[in-house]
Order: sequence, then C-alpha cells, then structure tokens
Amino acid sequence: MDTVVAARLPRPSRTDLVLAAGFTAAVVVGALLVAGGQDRYRPLDVAGVLLIGLAAGTTVGWHRAAPLWSLGAATVLVNGYLLAGFPYGPVLLCLVIAVFEVARQQPLRRSALACGIAAAISSGTMLVRLLTDGGASPLLAVVWATWIALPWSLGALVHVADAARRRSRADLVARAALQERARLAGEVHDIAGHAFALITMQAGVAMLVFDEQPEQARRSLAAVQETSGTALAELRRMLDSLHPRPGAATDPAGVPGLGDLVRRVRAGGLPVEVTVDGDRPVPGSLAGGVYRVVQEALTNVLRHAGPTTARVSVRTTPAELVVEVADQGAGIAGPPGRGLTVMRRRVDQLGGELTAGPYEDGFRVVARLPMPAAER
Repeated sequence: MDTVVAARLPRPSRTDLVLAAGFTAAVVVGALLVAGGQDRYRPLDVAGVLLIGLAAGTTVGWHRAAPLWSLGAATVLVNGYLLAGFPYGPVLLCLVIAVFEVARQQPLRRSALACGIAAAISSGTMLVRLLTDGGASPLLAVVWATWIALPWSLGALVHVADAARRRSRADLVARAALQERARLAGEVHDIAGHAFALITMQAGVAMLVFDEQPEQARRSLAAVQETSGTALAELRRMLDSLHPRPGAATDPAGVPGLGDLVRRVRAGGLPVEVTVDGDRPVPGSLAGGVYRVVQEALTNVLRHAGPTTARVSVRTTPAELVVEVADQGAGIAGPPGRGLTVMRRRVDQLGGELTAGPYEDGFRVVARLPMPAAER
C-alpha cells in the first residue's frame, strides 16, 4: 500500500532538484549574512539556519511538480518564520516562487483563490510582526501584500499566454486535419468515381449483350474485373501513404506506390525511365499529388501517344518540387481530357502550377509544387 501511495506522489524533475539545492544554499548563506545586521530579532544558530534552508529548498523543489502543495508548505513556513521573530531573510522568497508557479499552472479562479488566501494569511502575520517590532509602519503589510500580488500577476499573464499558444496549436492541428481529410476525399473521389463510372458502364453493356453477344459480355466483365482491381490497388496505395509499408523505401523519391505504378505501366508495354534529382524525399503532404500527376500523365501516354517511350523526372529543391512526364509519341489530339483536368485540380490544391503541351517530338507535363514551409 505504501508503494502505491508513493508512486502517486508527484516527483520533481532533476532540474527542480538542482534549483532546490541552489535555493537552499542561497537561503543558508543569506540568512547568515543578514542576521548580523538584525540583532534585535531572535537569533538563529547554524543548525536552525540549515533546517530552515532545507525546508525552503523543499518547497522550491516541488513548486512545479505540486504547486498547490508547495504554496501551502511555503505559506506555513514563511508565516511560522515571521511569527517566531527570526530575522528577515531570503527564506521569504520561497512564498513568492510558489505564488508565481501556482498562477502559471492553475486556472485563474483557482490560483486567485489559493494565492489570495496565502496573501491574506501572510499579510496578517506581517502586520502582527510589524506591530510587535514597534516603530515600523503597518503600511508595510500592504507593501507585503503587493509583493505577493506581483508574482501572481506575472504568473497569470504567463498562464494566459500559454493557453493562447495551446489554442493556436490546436487550431493549426485541426486545420491540418481538415486539409488532410479534403486531400483524402479528393483521392477517393478520383479513384472510386472514375472506377465506378467505368464499372457501371461495362456492367450495363454486359447485361445488354449477355445473351446475343456472349463474347462482348465477357470482354465487358473482364474490363470490370481489371478496373476494380486497379481501383483496389489505388486505394491500397493511398493507405500506404498514410501508413507506409516496409517496402515503401524502394519507391522512387519515396512516393508510396510510384514504383508499383511504373512496373504496371511497363508491363502494359510502355517503356518508362524514372530519374530522381535531389537529396531529400518527397514530403508526405505532396506525395499524393506527385503520384496522381505521374499516373494521369502516363495514362494519357498509353491512350494517346501510340508506340513511344516515357520519361518521368522528380526533382526536389529547397523551394519547390518539380515533376515532369514526357514522351516521344504523336501527342494528344483534340480538347484536353479528364486526365489533365484531374492533374490541374490536384496541383491547384497544393498551391502549384501545371503546364502541359507539345514538346520536341512528343508531349510533356510539368508540375511545380512549392515545398511546405517546414521542409525548407
């Protein structure tokens, strides 16, 4: 039972213990130095000074781990010290430190109540001490109360500032979460929306021609199977971007799923050359956009360029990330298709710029994405 109770007691940090040792030494040395100039007060021997120094150091040692307990102990110590008639000395500062820490850590109402009680008790004690001494103005008790109110005011200001910083950080985290949810929603929309549209169309065709054209129905069902498999692989790739799998380090530029995408395109008959330039991997916040640009660009090459080769380049600099996909085919004929629209929307969401058009003997897509501030 004693072990359980001891485990629940707050423990001061190593820094607090060092501070407590330093404060103990300061109280002992200070009390010995000031005692000589206050002969009319009750004298303290060396043992008494050491005991009071240890008691004051103990309250300081726990002032952050258990601020209310520290305040209570400091109040008892300081008031007992004053009522005993000992010389004024640095031991009084332990109450100031405890008041400041309570105001810094505790809610304003609680700290105001606790520190107000401590100030009222110690001010009354100081008044009694001044009246007993004779010749001292009782107004010094008001000065003492002000001396207690000052650290509370400073601690309360720090408390309010810390709370504002915490709220600001919470707002930043909430906004980042909303942006991430929007990004994931866009990913799911691009993957599932396109796949379901194709599946619905091919399934409808299969139902219409199932009896009269079984071969066509078989081809439509095969397209459904291929499209659903591709969509499933895309969803897995998106999940990998959230929880990278062990093999994700083999993906070019550290973009989850990019290696698998290139292998699938190569297996489909399109030679793809991938180059990565830069010392740093693609930041996680940009990885989905990079993957989508490369995927849609290579899909356009497969659909429109004819026999050709493709080149994928990912280049990172401290300021931006540049993704380039180029081919040596005939180029895209006609108005821009869905792939370019998807790429442009994704790049716009990331604050970047997309250019696409004829280049040398083929077609080139270039996406420029600004690096997140934390990565610069």
